[in-house]
Amino acid sequence: MKMSAAVAQREDDAGFTLIEMLVVLAIIAVVAAIAAPGIVQRYRSQSLESLSSEIVARIRMSRTVAIATARPQQIVIDLGARTIRFGDRPILDLPTDVRMTVTTGRETVADGRQAALTFLPDGSSSGVEVDLQRAGQAAHIEVNWLTGLASRKMKP
Repeated sequence: MKMSAAVAQREDDAGFTLIEMLVVLAIIAVVAAIAAPGIVQRYRSQSLESLSSEIVARIRMSRTVAIATARPQQIVIDLGARTIRFGDRPILDLPTDVRMTVTTGRETVADGRQAALTFLPDGSSSGVEVDLQRAGQAAHIEVNWLTGLASRKMKP
């Protein structure tokens, strides 16, 4: 019988108290609060290569939608607001440290700060060239006016 009392006493001591669990959760919350801004900043400050790849992928998707739906698709590059709007899909905001230069036809520019890239149902486009620069990195995106094909080159 003494053994069962010792076993019962050990079972009472097993596990964690509510206070111990709350202390651990508080420590985890403090560490997460300290680490979260750094993680968010890392996510937002993606490399220029991944940013330019994202832009090219969205341009290609717009061309595909124009062909599939037989309806023109328009991409609006707003230099003033530092955004690129791909039809009705979410707007892409450029990071503040990225410099963008757009070369396109005069007839596709509105208000001197917005350039429109239009894809026609046959896949052709109005054409555009976009240069992106950030801290020693440079990328060149080109959309051919005749074929509508988008390409990207990283510059050294």
